[in-house]
Amino acid sequence: MDRRTLLVLHTETGSPAERLYTRWGWTQVGAIPQYALSPSGVLAGTTLMARTLTPAG
Repeated sequence: MDRRTLLVLHTETGSPAERLYTRWGWTQVGAIPQYALSPSGVLAGTTLMARTLTPAG
């Protein structure tokens, strides 16, 4: 039996991924400015997101 009830991730603030996760039902739970280093070497904010899982059955 899988007992996971919560998923958590972080993604670059304002990115297409953030909008995608929001459309898929993830909830923004926080943000950290200048946390993630982009491929171009610029520090960007990160958005923390969570999604509650519904138990099967």
